[in-house]
Amino acid sequence: MQARCDEAPAGGLSRRGLLTTAGAAGAAGALAGGLGGSVALADAVTDNHALLARFAGLRFGMVNHFGIGTFTGEDSAAPGRPPTTFAPTQVDCAQWAAAAKAAGMTYGVLTVKLPDGFALWPSVWSTQNVANSGWTQDVVAAYVEAFRAQGLRVGFSFSMWDRTQPVEAYDGRSVTDPRASVTPDDVDFVLGQLDELLSGYGEIDLLVTEKWADRAGQRAISVQAVREKVRALQPNCLMIDRGALSVPWLGDAVYFEEPMGIRAPSGNTFAAVQGQTIASSWLWRTSTPTESLVSASTTVSRLKELEGRYTSLLLNCPPNRNGRLDTNVVNRLAEIGRSWKPNTARAALPTQPVKVEWPVVPVAAWATAARDGEGPGNAIDGRSDNGWETCWSTWTSGNPKTGPFALPQSLVVDLGGTWSGISAVEYLPKQWGRQNGTDGDVTKAAISTSVDGVSWTKRADVSWAADRNAKLATWAPVTAAYVRLEVLAGSGNYANVGAVKVGGTSSAPVLLSRGALDGLTVRLVQAAGGLSAQVGGAGLVTGGGAAARQLWRLASTGDGYWTLEETASGQLLEVADDARAAGTAVRLGDDADSYRQHWALTTVAAGEAVLTNRFSGLVISTAGAVTGTGAGLVQGVPAAGQRAQRWSLQVQPVDGTAPAAASPSTPGVPSAAPVVAPTLNRVRVLAKRRRRTVEVTVAAAGATRVEARLSVTGAVVSRRTAAPGGAPSVVLRLPVPRTLGRARATVVVKVRGTGGIVVLKRRVVVPRPTGGAAS
Repeated sequence: MQARCDEAPAGGLSRRGLLTTAGAAGAAGALAGGLGGSVALADAVTDNHALLARFAGLRFGMVNHFGIGTFTGEDSAAPGRPPTTFAPTQVDCAQWAAAAKAAGMTYGVLTVKLPDGFALWPSVWSTQNVANSGWTQDVVAAYVEAFRAQGLRVGFSFSMWDRTQPVEAYDGRSVTDPRASVTPDDVDFVLGQLDELLSGYGEIDLLVTEKWADRAGQRAISVQAVREKVRALQPNCLMIDRGALSVPWLGDAVYFEEPMGIRAPSGNTFAAVQGQTIASSWLWRTSTPTESLVSASTTVSRLKELEGRYTSLLLNCPPNRNGRLDTNVVNRLAEIGRSWKPNTARAALPTQPVKVEWPVVPVAAWATAARDGEGPGNAIDGRSDNGWETCWSTWTSGNPKTGPFALPQSLVVDLGGTWSGISAVEYLPKQWGRQNGTDGDVTKAAISTSVDGVSWTKRADVSWAADRNAKLATWAPVTAAYVRLEVLAGSGNYANVGAVKVGGTSSAPVLLSRGALDGLTVRLVQAAGGLSAQVGGAGLVTGGGAAARQLWRLASTGDGYWTLEETASGQLLEVADDARAAGTAVRLGDDADSYRQHWALTTVAAGEAVLTNRFSGLVISTAGAVTGTGAGLVQGVPAAGQRAQRWSLQVQPVDGTAPAAASPSTPGVPSAAPVVAPTLNRVRVLAKRRRRTVEVTVAAAGATRVEARLSVTGAVVSRRTAAPGGAPSVVLRLPVPRTLGRARATVVVKVRGTGGIVVLKRRVVVPRPTGGAAS
């Protein structure tokens, strides 16, 4: 029997909820290609195998779940609870550390932020933190000081999902509002909080992220941006994501979630950690001081078992409302310490598999065929969890050897720019609900790269075993904007691709160009019929001729996507009403700095591209695939055979009077000239009486244009542009609307040069309009 990707084991309990059951003992030419250089990386990154070997040698650690839920009796506290709810009488981290040392533990992990969003440090990014709580001292600072004083290494557990901010995306289970989506401001928020944690508390050995791959996914909150941030600030820090996988895919090491029934298997040689809790809940309960804890003998037995599997046991010990570990917990830890000593005769950690250590997060994917509901976007969404797996699949209920789904079939990944140093593809097969050899595992494939989406160069021919292990193909580093996985054979005669990663194994790819489209005015001409997308009646339709309302101005978002501004109105092309369903209309809307207004432009043939929406993952088409005059523009499921989804971008002269002579969407290899490398020297808020101004100073030698805008909760409230004219720096002043009260705002600066654009961002707090000095 064939197994579709969406077939999974029965169940669906959450990590927290499962404890109740399992108990304490119990998965394109110009379209391609300049936001120069990603995050400036540390000069040297310690060899990853050495870090993994060091981690495997730690063997036993303590995690402390501590937060608002400690005071509400919830493992997952409800969002929006007042920060004053967190009100311990003291926070005795020294007691925690001493108990960990007595147990024979070698490191500690603090839950610096749980999904409710309360931060145990005074974060400037949110008011939901200790500075505004019933205990105003920095718990993180006290924690790292106490654990280091005992000679213990320290790590942080950080929830990407923030239910109060909120930072969340629709996933059909925990977040059921289909309008929910990560925004650019959300990503800034996450990276800003990580910056605080990783730059303010000394050397951090381990960062455990949760509610990432199993919620928004590692694409919506870019794993590339997060990984480069961590490597830049903490080059010796290992990253682990709790995404229920048993292979090292989501981070550097594996996290086995014992309460979900996921344990290190016999013979495991991946450096790993296995989490469990000493009590029946993750956070403290009124019953914790008197309940029966996991026995010392059970814990020692588990430690001995895991040692031979190169897996550290991470035991949760929840502090109480007095900021201390209960006496029964302290005594149990001491009992464990008296009963267990590490096995120093264990062999060294075996060589770990080569991986894509430096991923480039794609902006879109395209496939020659896909089963309904399992399109190519599933292969790049960065989602993973037990029972909630997504795949690109060519499974069919008919004969898999014939018809439109028969192999070979291709998956094309759009990298959103031209990158040097592309040297590897990593492939993750279907992980859950496997059916004994008919799971669509790719067993034979050809991998090619392209700079324009049209001309391809083969880089590797691979033959892989039909199993759940991650697979890797490597070649000498090349420059690429697209990568194609052509599946030639698969178990069950079809393909299931749970995920793909593209990038480098030993060094970070370098962005050369985002393409040559920024600032151009174009017509969108449908490949089937030759009609243009235009404003007509109450919406967007196809029309002929050269009407003025057929003109669209392209602007790069700076991270591989584009906005399309209708020149007559100044409004942007967007998904209507935050809809994710095929057949819903696309429309015009005011600039809101929203993913629903971001489009990937992916070349699929010479002169033809598809426009994929960042929010919905659907493409621009016409209703019913009709290609005649007046057909309404809607979202459609990507389908290789539908020419109604393919568009030519005809470049217009500045006055928009007639098409340029040479105007297809792929006018050649994108410019590889380096982009300008500006810096945001200063952002300050000037306040005098009711007049407030955000003053932005940008060092931008060689730039041709600088644009700054101020946005609040995604809405642009002020915008200014300047032409430096050879000046080494430029100052732009953004007036703050008088109707705006105190607000957290984002300053976005676009610096354009001959090699592309660079986007810079800074978060600011705008004071109330009551006067005062500059802040």
